[in-house]
Amino acid sequence: MKNFLIFILALVLLSCDNPIVAFKKSCDRQAAKEKVEALVEVQEKIKQVERLMGKDRLYWEQDSVQQADKTYYRFRLLTKAPFVEKQLYTFWVDKNDCKAIFLEAKADSLVPYKEVEKQRLQQAKQPRQFPAFFKQFAADIAFRQQHVGEYLMSFSVEKDGSIVTIEEELLTLPIDELQTYTFTYYPDSVCCEHTDTHQILVFVPVGNTWQLTQVVTNNR
Repeated sequence: MKNFLIFILALVLLSCDNPIVAFKKSCDRQAAKEKVEALVEVQEKIKQVERLMGKDRLYWEQDSVQQADKTYYRFRLLTKAPFVEKQLYTFWVDKNDCKAIFLEAKADSLVPYKEVEKQRLQQAKQPRQFPAFFKQFAADIAFRQQHVGEYLMSFSVEKDGSIVTIEEELLTLPIDELQTYTFTYYPDSVCCEHTDTHQILVFVPVGNTWQLTQVVTNNR
């Protein structure tokens, strides 16, 4: 009889509807953050920011939010540079399922990460159109003016790690021939680095074209 009761108790504990088992399957904050930190978009953004501005420029903010009948962990990736767009990414993670990750596209508008990943993989398979765009950008001043972001940020990173804003005239910005630049592709941007001066131009995709959003002069 004793063995029989132990067997019944084991079946109850292993039941999918058992609250103890459900608790063990829940997603804690640390596990959720590790999932977000491992995402390709996050890893590539960290590499990009470190390349542009050096290390220790990023930090996380986290809290909990409720939407409809679900609760989520919310993780915001931000940069410390005060004049650069502070919020880079915001991800939501279902507290009951660490694999249920969402990208915040607009305020409280969530896109399942699987869709973000699918779009990124599709873009990776497409032919690189950027070199042809950049060639025209470098050669045609009128075309260049049409493809500059509304808020162009220009700054230099000094030897001591400090960041100094620069007033840069786009018309006089020295942009040489295509072969003097190397292109690095990130999920949300392209960095063009001059092979001699190491000045970096950052372009973001807008529709089927690109816009220049940052000019970074590296004096390190």
